[in-house]
Order: sequence, then C-alpha cells, then structure tokens
Amino acid sequence: PNVPFSLAELEAEVAELRADPPWYVSDIGELVQPSVICDADGELQSWRSGDDTWPWDLQVCVSGKEGDDAYGVPFKVVLRFDCDLWPSKLAVVRFRGVFHHALTDEGGGMLMPFYRAMPRNDQGICTLRLMLQAVHTFLVDPLKAWNIPLEKAPEKFTASLAVNRRMNRDRLSVIEKYAKQVVHLELFTRPAAWKPEWLDPGFLAAVKEGTPEAWRGILTEHLPGEVFSFKVFTESFCTLLLDEIFNFYKSGLPARRPNSMNAYGIILNEIGLEPLIDELQRMLQPLGHLLFPGPGSGWDGHHCFIVRYRAGEDLGLDMHTDDSDVTFNFCLGLDFAGAGLQFCGLMGAPDHRKHSYTYTHVKGSCVCHVGRKRHGADDITSGERLNLILWNHSSTFRQTDAYIKPEYYTEEGAPDPVCVSYTHDRDFGNFKEYPKGPRRDFEYAGFKPDCESEQTDG
Repeated sequence: PNVPFSLAELEAEVAELRADPPWYVSDIGELVQPSVICDADGELQSWRSGDDTWPWDLQVCVSGKEGDDAYGVPFKVVLRFDCDLWPSKLAVVRFRGVFHHALTDEGGGMLMPFYRAMPRNDQGICTLRLMLQAVHTFLVDPLKAWNIPLEKAPEKFTASLAVNRRMNRDRLSVIEKYAKQVVHLELFTRPAAWKPEWLDPGFLAAVKEGTPEAWRGILTEHLPGEVFSFKVFTESFCTLLLDEIFNFYKSGLPARRPNSMNAYGIILNEIGLEPLIDELQRMLQPLGHLLFPGPGSGWDGHHCFIVRYRAGEDLGLDMHTDDSDVTFNFCLGLDFAGAGLQFCGLMGAPDHRKHSYTYTHVKGSCVCHVGRKRHGADDITSGERLNLILWNHSSTFRQTDAYIKPEYYTEEGAPDPVCVSYTHDRDFGNFKEYPKGPRRDFEYAGFKPDCESEQTDG
C-alpha cells in the first residue's frame, strides 16, 4: 500500500514506544532532522527550513539476546524516516559507533536482504516497533533476520559471521576487564561529561557561543582553507589522559593497533572511552562544518586512537593520507624534540607530492585537516610523544560523487623528496634512500623483493 508520510503519526509512534518500550530497547532519543543529505544526483544538500520532504532521524539503543557476550549489550542505532519511503517501504537503519558484523556495510548500515525480510503489520506497512523488533532479531540471529535457513548458508558466510562475532566479543571483554582497573573514573562516566577544567577557556567559549566568529577567533590558519590549529586541552587534562593510557599499557590487556602504520598505539574506542570521544566529536562538529563543508558535515562515526613515538619503537610516520573525512590531531606531550608534521598536497591534485607546510606540535593543541591531505611525521630525535588522533566519518558525505568519484590530475612535476612515501610510492627510491634495516615482517616465509632497490640491510 502507498501510505503517505505523516510526521504526527511518527511522533505518536515514538511517544508510544517511549511509554512502553520492549526490554531490548533503551535510550530513546528525539526525532531530529539531519543537517545534510545526499541527493539522487550525488550532491550534498544542506537542511532547508520548512522543507516538508526533509527526512527525520531517531537514535535508540537496541540489544540482542540477554547474556550474549558479543551482541547482548545496547548498540546505538539510527533510523532514518524518508518521506518517500516511510511507512510504506522502510526506514533506513544504521548502527552508530564501534560495531563488528559481517552483514552490515562498512558504515554500519543494514544491507538489502534485511529490508526484504522486514516484518509488516496487518495493513502491510512498516511500524517503528516492528522495525526495532527486526533489529533485535538481527542481533540475536542474523540469518533468521535475512530469512536464510542455517543449513543453506554458505560456509564462508557463517565463517565471516563467526569472525565478526569474536571481534565484538573480544572488544567488549577488554572493556569489561579494564573497567575494574581504571584510575580516573571521571573519563568513563555515562553519559560522558567533559569537565570545564579539562578544556582551554577559549575553546570552551567557542563551543558555548557556537558562532563562526567565535570559532575563527581561536584558530591559526597555516594553509588557507586546508590546515588549522587551535588550543583544546589543558595541561591537567593531558596529564590525566596520559596517566590513564599508561595504566592501560601496564594492564597487559590485549589492544588492537590503530592501523598498519602504528605498531604501539591503542584505540580509545576499544577500551571504554567511546562515549567521551562521542562528546568531543559533538563539540567539534560545528567547526568541522565551518572549515570543511562536505567532509566536515554530518559526522556519524569516528575512529579515535593514541599514537606513540619514542626510541626503540615507532620514531615517525611515513607519508600517507587518512581513512577519515576530517582529522583532528591533538598533542598530549610528553617532552620531545623533532617529530614535525610535514604537509604536502591533496590526494589526486597536481601538487599532491609537493611540500606545503611543516607544523610543530604543541602540547594541548590540535591541528586539523581533511583526510585526503598527504602528510607524515618526522622522526622523533629525543624524548617521547603521544598524540590523540580523531578520524571523523560522515556516511552522508561518503555517498556523494565528491567522495566516490574524486578527480585525479597528472602530477605537475617531480615530487619534493619529503613528500614521497616508502609505503605507497613506486618511485620512492628515485628520490630518497630506502630505510636501513628490515621492514616489518608480514610476508610469507622465503619472501624476496622483486628489485634490488627494495632490499635492505637486515
């Protein structure tokens, strides 16, 4: 049936759910309209006041089977009610936050088989309660939620489900175990709260005022429209967070590494600090949209981690771009020399391997840029440096042509040596000597490089 969208009826469903939620539903939010959407032409559109066709979002938490050590805890879910789809067809469902599952896309979105199998009421239309029941079923038995009998599921299918289940279980196990060892409980409160004494007064004032003028008043613009820095954390907060980080290192609990390039960092979202970082991202969202409209708009996910540089471990970081839409890089200390942050061009631009700026880290300050900006960290020459890195993700921006089909141009000339990447560039050896010593060994036994220049001293 083709039933038209009614905001009043949707609001009534939300009110009824809030009055009598099923046991697996909690933290029911308010209906809100997203700031940006991606239109049918792959373009980003900003919210327009009075637009009756603009969608509505509702965030709730949904749990799986009680006692399940992988999916039995509340997971944040956002339902999007599009005027063309609800209630006749569906609400778009996306998990928010860290969530490992084989049957969602990389942004936590449900895949089409989930919608095909979705239950409907006697009139053949969707209801909010039935949508949440389907999400709960998905967490309990995803094959059932997809209408796939277990005996008909391919082996690779069930193996992938098992791998993701184990990842989710292991993460929750670490969080549960570390909760008994934390030294600063105020970092782990629910809901998360940033104390005023943790934040620089200028930053805190800009957050409260929320105007473009207030935000720009705290910024230093290093590269026009591309690289900015500003003070965020106080000395006391840096000390507090580092104390907690070193305590986690001492705990001996397992920690997934942030990425393939950082061997000694930890992911804050994997040790129980995700709510604190959620709130930090919420404070920074207006600034992201102001400086980088598009990649800085409509953030609904993040990857947040600590990187550590010191003698005997990672010294610096090879030239790279980030798997983020906008990156915030906060220096926490300690005492160090060297370790400058080198910036080159944007990925795909004619000057993407031309040097543009060298940033010097300052404790408590943050440098921000789009993820496509090529950059790398010089080797530390003494001391120890730890930084908090916040990769912000916008699933809406990632639907646009600007993200999916970015333009690439021929390089304008030979690169600056500082901008070539040992990891990523095929012509590295033409401009710099390959580093001495072995690479990290992830290759098969008996592996040999295919050219003389790749061979290093062991």
